[in-house]
Amino acid sequence: MKAQPKPAIVICVLFLLCVVLPVRSEIVDRIIAIVNDQVITLSELETSMKVITRGLREDLRAEDRNTRASLVLDLLIEDALIKQSAERMGIEVSEAEIDNAIEDVKERNGLTDDALMEVLERSGLTYKQYRDRLREDIRKAKFMDAQFRSRIKIKEEDIEEYYRSHKEEFLLPATYRLRIILLERGEEELLERRLKAVLEGLKEGRPFEELAREFSDAPSSRAGGDIGYTELEELSPLIRGVVERLKPGEISPPLRTPGGIYIVQLVDVKEGKPRPLEEVKHIIRERLFKRAFDERYRAWLEYMKKVAHIEIRL
Repeated sequence: MKAQPKPAIVICVLFLLCVVLPVRSEIVDRIIAIVNDQVITLSELETSMKVITRGLREDLRAEDRNTRASLVLDLLIEDALIKQSAERMGIEVSEAEIDNAIEDVKERNGLTDDALMEVLERSGLTYKQYRDRLREDIRKAKFMDAQFRSRIKIKEEDIEEYYRSHKEEFLLPATYRLRIILLERGEEELLERRLKAVLEGLKEGRPFEELAREFSDAPSSRAGGDIGYTELEELSPLIRGVVERLKPGEISPPLRTPGGIYIVQLVDVKEGKPRPLEEVKHIIRERLFKRAFDERYRAWLEYMKKVAHIEIRL
């Protein structure tokens, strides 16, 4: 059963590694929300806010505290509804599953037993409290699997339809057929004379490939500078930026690099074709699965909030 707790482990690792200070002892605890027969206390909210805030970017941490408190309270209410539903379904979590989850946390983070206890102590958590949190996270993962994930079936025809209507999302990169002239660096005056000769030849209308055979130091000189079709990502940033702006038949200005001077001609562009369905089927399946999961979960949560007794005292 070790595979099931893994979704919960991410949450617990975040809690374990982010909370390094205990909840302030001066907080006077009180009930701030009631969800059916479950209460949510101010200390729970403060602890959860600390976890989430420490994982946010600086600009989000600076957001109005009341706004953050409201958002975090919504998450606690959501967790309460999930917990209650899981209990009604009779979902249990064994001690062995919690043990496996803890071992997974230790392995992922390179923690020994002593190191784990030190982190828990800094976070203000007892080992029992940490196991209780793991239990609820594993129960939540099991509930999600049973209530939503296991019921979602992605049909082959749905995958094919998505592929037909979203082919532009799966295009292979365009390829560019280029010719290049490379004048390698050496004695500076000679380099400039060679460059002048190439530019004058182009101005006079001499074919690019003829000049490449005569002047280029690149291995492609024998082929008239033709390096065939290539993707932009395979080019250096300097050449890539120039090629993107060229039209077929156009020639770049001299591009000076530490290795020499390049002159590039764009011969042709082949627009990218869609990747075969078989290559992207797993991507589409994941997208459709996530969309179905999100839709079902949000619908379920909206319904549960309507039928539940939820009282906010914040």
